Amino acid sequence: MRKTFVLLVLTSLAAPLWAGTRVKAHLESYSYKEAWVDVEASIEDGRLRLDFQGPWSRGSLIYDRESSQVTIIDHIHRTVLALSQDSQAALKLIGAIAANRLQKEMTGSDPGARAYALVGENAQAFFNGTPDLRNSNIIKAGFTCDEYQTELAGKRAREVWVTTPEKAGMSGEEYDTFRSLAHLVIDLFGMELSQLGADPTVFQQGLANPQLPVLEVLYAKGRPSGLFKILQIRSRDFAPGTFDPPAGYQTLSLLDLLSESGNHNP
Repeated sequence: MRKTFVLLVLTSLAAPLWAGTRVKAHLESYSYKEAWVDVEASIEDGRLRLDFQGPWSRGSLIYDRESSQVTIIDHIHRTVLALSQDSQAALKLIGAIAANRLQKEMTGSDPGARAYALVGENAQAFFNGTPDLRNSNIIKAGFTCDEYQTELAGKRAREVWVTTPEKAGMSGEEYDTFRSLAHLVIDLFGMELSQLGADPTVFQQGLANPQLPVLEVLYAKGRPSGLFKILQIRSRDFAPGTFDPPAGYQTLSLLDLLSESGNHNP
């Protein structure tokens, strides 16, 4: 779930010229029919909320750009985990330790290892290589887009159709909120991404040139593996409390999360 969440954050979008924007999107795997998730991204005044729901997960993430605090909400277990900058530094250290275990889990022959290997292939397709412009000013999902394709080892790895935030009616200020979160996620999970064979250097450089992905297809061994697409973009005002965690949920600490993780691993 953690690897899926990272890609979810990195492929989600920025926002608008008006009070706020809600973006509805969908991600799915061609290899596992149950591996799909619907996403709603809400952005307003330096705050971003991601709500995601699918067969394997149902939760939210709230990000405050000014404080850099990330709040992770699990609606299935009704828990809230708030990660301050200090907690994020500890999480980064833990991720570096976990990266070694991840490498071992990817080298086995059981179904879990094969799933990890597929995650690695998708991460490489998403991050690695230099996108090549194939077409300009074509219409995709109602937007005027540029089409890019990336190849790895002579095989198609990624196709993406992008527009600019301006053409989608989005402000640079709210794009900066998304970009700030994307950089934070890459920093926190950089070691794990590295163990998956991913190099996010080009991706991070691309964030300097605001681009909004409308449709994206990832390939594994030259065959379609994963899909991301925007379903709807709408301006809206958000109700008070939209960017607050729900009341009545159990508040967890990073230590609680580590203890739970340890109980599920030999």
